[in-house]
Amino acid sequence: MADLTLGSVEKIVQIGLAIKEAADTVQQNKEECLEIKKRVVRITAILKQLEEKKMMDDPMLKDPLQDLEETLRHALTLVTDCQEKHIVCLFCTAGDLSKQLRRVREDIADKMTLGVFAVVATATVNITIIMERIECPAQPQVRNINFCLITTYDLAAPVFLIFLL
Repeated sequence: MADLTLGSVEKIVQIGLAIKEAADTVQQNKEECLEIKKRVVRITAILKQLEEKKMMDDPMLKDPLQDLEETLRHALTLVTDCQEKHIVCLFCTAGDLSKQLRRVREDIADKMTLGVFAVVATATVNITIIMERIECPAQPQVRNINFCLITTYDLAAPVFLIFLL
């Protein structure tokens, strides 16, 4: 199952690179295309990091990644359509393409939300498994636990660090 997920990440990165290149040469709807490019660059950077850390091996991520890949393929088609240079084509299709680009940009955000949900669900399952494996004393003990929560924001995503004191 991990191989299917890994393959999806590689495909998403390849599509992302194609969108990045195509967005730089569009003739119409430049602002929308550059916004899609910006999102895709961030998504691919995050996926590459997760892949390097072997965090993409969970089967729960397979479907959200395939959905994202499908949406990015559609985005690539639309961004490529914006490269048309013929003036009549530009005039006739600019408005419709703009609406489609906005829709695909929103769809990318929706797919990322599903991906985040899958990651949170996976983390919850893993934490639950770990907690179940920890030996608990017969009588629960109440302790004061001090911790420090540090929040940092990267260009791509927020990072939360919790330190037990």
